[in-house]
Parts: sequence; C-alpha cells; structure tokens
Amino acid sequence: MVGMPDPIQLIGELLNKVSAQADVQESPEWYLRSYLVDYKRTLLRRWSSQEIEFATEALMRFCAQALDTHGALYRECAEIAEEGAKVGVQLKAGEGAKVGVQLKAEGR
Repeated sequence: MVGMPDPIQLIGELLNKVSAQADVQESPEWYLRSYLVDYKRTLLRRWSSQEIEFATEALMRFCAQALDTHGALYRECAEIAEEGAKVGVQLKAGEGAKVGVQLKAEGR
C-alpha cells in the first residue's frame, strides 16, 4: 500500500483543478465534476466490488467520449479510474475471503 496513490485524494485534487470551469453549465468539466463526485461516493461507500467496477467503467466511458484522450485531464481521469479499480480488486479479495470463512464456519 506504500506509494500507492489514494484515489479519494486524486479526485479532490482534480475537482479543485476544474472547479472554475465546472461552473459553466454543460461544459465537459461540469459533467466531469458530477462523475467525480459520484465516483468518490462509490469508493467511500465500498458496498461491493461490482459497484466500484461499474462506476469505474462509467467514469472512463465519459472521459473517453468527452475529453481529449491525449490531454492532461484525460490522463488524470484515467489515473483516478485505475487507482479506484484497485480499491475494487482489494474489496473483491476481501469479499472472497469472507465467503470462504463463512463456508468453513458452516462446515462446507
């Protein structure tokens, strides 16, 4: 975990960076702000790895469709999605471990 960027912190930094442009209704930054806020909520909730996976896909789909794929904003979104996906993988590993413990406790 050492050296691994925190996706929540990365989201906060990007939200601060785009805040001025995000006030222009229906601009890419305006939509991006909404996607980032939703993604942050999903990561903080950690309900399920599948929810994080779906949210990551939605964020990347928006970024690919609405942003310049060669631009800095796209790269930052991709980094956030990559780090967020890692949270989902960690959560999935934990979900699998819980099921294993439960099955063992039930004698299966």
